[in-house]
Amino acid sequence: TYNIPVNIWLHADYPTQAPIVLVTPTRDMQIKPSKIVDNNGRVYLPYLHEWKPSAGHDLISLVNILCMEFSSSPPLFARSATAAPARPKPTYNQGYPGYTPNNPPGIGWNVSNPGGNRPPQQQQPPTTSGFGQGTMAREDTQVIILNSMISKVEEDLRKRYQSFVSRYEAEMNALRQQEQELLAGTEQIADILEKVEIEKTKIRETIELFKSKDGELREFLSQHEKQTEEDMVDKQIEPKTALFKQYLNLYAEESALDDAIYYLAEALRNDVINIQVFLRNVRTLARKKFMVRALMNKVREQTNKCEIK
Repeated sequence: TYNIPVNIWLHADYPTQAPIVLVTPTRDMQIKPSKIVDNNGRVYLPYLHEWKPSAGHDLISLVNILCMEFSSSPPLFARSATAAPARPKPTYNQGYPGYTPNNPPGIGWNVSNPGGNRPPQQQQPPTTSGFGQGTMAREDTQVIILNSMISKVEEDLRKRYQSFVSRYEAEMNALRQQEQELLAGTEQIADILEKVEIEKTKIRETIELFKSKDGELREFLSQHEKQTEEDMVDKQIEPKTALFKQYLNLYAEESALDDAIYYLAEALRNDVINIQVFLRNVRTLARKKFMVRALMNKVREQTNKCEIK
């Protein structure tokens, strides 16, 4: 049984992206580079290179493949113990199935020796050197994995907290600005309501005035509705003499000619008529207006003479 400490790092977008596998030797182990493990302990497998979650790739299958690859080619070996104090090396009988004399018990895989005799007085002292290390290797691996997971969780929580704080600070600033705008708007609304009340008071007064005038007008109409046609409003503004009546008609004709010339100019500006039509009609109207103006002057002279007499 091989005990190989391995760290499996998961990306934030796992399982879309393949995990990273690192062989993490303890202080008494050394990396053995191979075609699937580099000098830094990074593991390269076709399974990782062709990682596809849709094809059923997952961590369980990855661990099974690592077990098969590392069982055929272990990526670690024990460091040289030259610096360590010499320890007596126990001897073992050659039995089958059993053990290898060059691999004493306690370095990472099980050894059975039903046919050999191990001296009871020779006790192998506890050691942490060797490839397997048993319980200590497993504990070191668990501690490394646990610390890695804790640091990853702390980093994720810190990023999420910073994002949460930044987002809500921006929202709070926006809410404070809206609050200031609402407070300013409250004052404006109060001013507007005051003005509306003033306008309502004026409108009520105007309505009362109209009602009083309407009553007066209805009373006047009721008093004069039985008068003859000669007393109608139109008759009240008719001139008393023929000269005044002629002058009024001439004045109305002159105003009509001015309106006609104005609308001809508007038609030309809007491309309704061309310049030839405009000039022809304007000349005609101007000639008529000249004659009307001359006749009005004569009527005015006659009127002045009548007033002098």
